[in-house]
Amino acid sequence: MLKRLALVVLLLSGCAMPPFVASVSVRHTLASAPSAQKFTFERDASQVQSLAQRDFEEDVSAELMSKGYVYVPNMSAADWLVRLQYQVDGGKTITSQEPIWGTVGFSTYYRRVSTSSGVVLVPYTRAENGIVGSRPVSDTVFSRQLNLDILDKNDLAAGRFAKIFEGKAINRSRDDAIEPAVPWLIRALFEQFPGVSGSTREVKIILPEQ
Repeated sequence: MLKRLALVVLLLSGCAMPPFVASVSVRHTLASAPSAQKFTFERDASQVQSLAQRDFEEDVSAELMSKGYVYVPNMSAADWLVRLQYQVDGGKTITSQEPIWGTVGFSTYYRRVSTSSGVVLVPYTRAENGIVGSRPVSDTVFSRQLNLDILDKNDLAAGRFAKIFEGKAINRSRDDAIEPAVPWLIRALFEQFPGVSGSTREVKIILPEQ
């Protein structure tokens, strides 16, 4: 996982990295102390043969196991089913005002200059710079989103309401590449897992500088 995160940093990097910011929302009925429940992943047809999906599931597994839960590869042995999905939207154009800098006036100051006739004051004029106006600037901002649901397998099989956790992490960026963002979205979602049900919080992750 660390090697993959290092690759992600390279894909996202400039020399100085701004923090990765995500909005995290959760709802759940989980107890604060885990009871070593066993979990596995439930995949749709598009995810079964996806290497990226398997990589991101490894990240989620590591996070859940660090909280005290147990991964099992076989669905028959699992108590919980985990559904992991991620996507990016088509982008939204946001227009803001950018200041225009220019000359706003002039100021005069005097310097003492020695001459053969004595010391005289010589005036000098310099321009004063400031904001003289503004211009519209448009950017396209993409929402990169991770969804994580956990369902009780027995309740699901019995046709009862089965969802015990639903979490969402969203990062808004000028970059529409989703896969480099997924490990950081996972980290943001699990920062306070399971978190306060019904809450939304902002998570900032300081990325390593390159």
